Amino acid sequence: MPDILAALFPALVGFCIVSAFITYGLGAYVFAQSPSSAVNRLFLVLTFSATIWALGESLFWNSTDYDNCFLWVKAGSFWIFVVAFMVHFTLAFTDHPLAQEKKRGALLTLLYLPALLFALIGLSTDLIYTVGLLPGAGYVYLPASASPAYLAERAYVLLGLGSAAYVGIVSWQRAPAGRVRSQNRLICIGIATVIGFGVLSGEVLPALGVYIVDLTFIGVVVFSFLIAHAVRRYGLFTLSPQTAVPEIIRTMPDGLILADRNGKIVMANMSAAEVFGVGEADLPGEPVGQFIPPAACAAIGAAVAGRGRFSDLEAAPDGREGMVVSLAGASVRNPDGEPAGFVLIVRDITDRKAAETALRTANQKLSLLSQVTCHDIGNDVTGLAWYLGLLKEDRMHPDGEAYLDRSIRLAENIRKHLEFAREYQMFGVYQPDWQPLEPMIARAAGGIPHPGVEIAVRVAPVEVYADPLSPKVMHNLLENALRHGGGITRLSITTDEQADGALRVVFEDDGAGIRDDEKEKIFRCGYGKNTGFGLAFARDILSVTGITIRETGAAGRGARFEISVPAGTWRPVDGRETGPNPGE
Repeated sequence: MPDILAALFPALVGFCIVSAFITYGLGAYVFAQSPSSAVNRLFLVLTFSATIWALGESLFWNSTDYDNCFLWVKAGSFWIFVVAFMVHFTLAFTDHPLAQEKKRGALLTLLYLPALLFALIGLSTDLIYTVGLLPGAGYVYLPASASPAYLAERAYVLLGLGSAAYVGIVSWQRAPAGRVRSQNRLICIGIATVIGFGVLSGEVLPALGVYIVDLTFIGVVVFSFLIAHAVRRYGLFTLSPQTAVPEIIRTMPDGLILADRNGKIVMANMSAAEVFGVGEADLPGEPVGQFIPPAACAAIGAAVAGRGRFSDLEAAPDGREGMVVSLAGASVRNPDGEPAGFVLIVRDITDRKAAETALRTANQKLSLLSQVTCHDIGNDVTGLAWYLGLLKEDRMHPDGEAYLDRSIRLAENIRKHLEFAREYQMFGVYQPDWQPLEPMIARAAGGIPHPGVEIAVRVAPVEVYADPLSPKVMHNLLENALRHGGGITRLSITTDEQADGALRVVFEDDGAGIRDDEKEKIFRCGYGKNTGFGLAFARDILSVTGITIRETGAAGRGARFEISVPAGTWRPVDGRETGPNPGE
């Protein structure tokens, strides 16, 4: 027997080196196929740790002095992590519940903490392996057979590898016939080969008093060739319709939920968790009705029971104010054809619904604008035609000069109607931008004649984030005050910062003011002495970036318009923002 072992010694050491190169190359290749796959990453860690273990084993048996042998025995204490990675890889490959993210704590406690404990005991003590000198064999590592630490480590290894083998075999038996079953079969055979050679080298031979290079690496080489064959022949670890499904589910932008017949969530992806504002691990086990309103749940149940599928069902998730989702799904049946539950696809359509609402509102406003503008222009054209008709009948009429003045004013009104319509149709077309407030007001005041009226501007040097048509708001407020203020002599524009961070811009005059029953009416389309669109238009423009306007003056003591600019939509002109930049 010693002669046979001596003859095999170079070949066995060679197996260590060969297995190191094979496992490293195979792990790198598998990882490159799909770096984002958790299974592929685990396989890389497994093969890399096996490579280090194999190199350490070869270095030990090539050492000729005690110090080097002792060094490599201590370094080899971390070989136990190969077992941990093997078990973890098997659980992940078979999609075992212990491999799910929510079970990460249990896996860490049951698998990795014991491995770390055994590694540290082996590194710092002789309670697991020691270095001995055997006649004719040289230095070997000997198990501390009577040590509780060694017995516990051996139990851990046997239990871990036995569990991996069991999980693999069960997955193999349950896998559908074809490629997936073939992949499972080859992996199971590979794991069994490694376990067989490990038991032979770690249990059988030591019991016979034979200490030689670990034969486990022969099993590792066989395992590597089986994996390579599965990769080449059956597409193991490569992107295919069969292997890509878990990755697709995990990364798809729409939320996916699998629920049983009772509406309990069995599985959900990250996108679903983001839609409902919870952690991915918090969804499984919870009822679907906890996140979707009862009416939507009832509609889903009726659709699944009736047609077996549904789509374009809109709902507002509970606890997610302002959010709208579109639901689609279908019933799921077990292999016997019996109903087993349903799959639910959840898509966040909040932005789309907001855009639809904005478009619908814009169309309604443009339609109303068209109606009112056409009506007003029609009235002005009728009046213009009447005055021109009078002038045509009698060009020397005593009131001819007055008729001509009124005709000119009517033509000017028509021009203003058309100009306003042109400006309003551009509402919301251009993106909002930062605009300096004081120059905006100064240009508006400078463009309006105001003889006898003092306009006092005392505003902070700030910029506001607003629609490009916002200067029209300033012009409109000044023009309304001068035209309808009722003999005003002073108009002031001031700013002050509020406790909530908002900036208040106040337009205040000393005229007749606005009655209480008209304070809200003046912002309605069609209400007013001219086109009736000035203040309604102003409110719409400001609302693009969340700015609001209201009238707070007292009738008989002057009008007072307060514009509230929310925090984050105004900033000092030096660029120091007071809140989040809406433009980012």
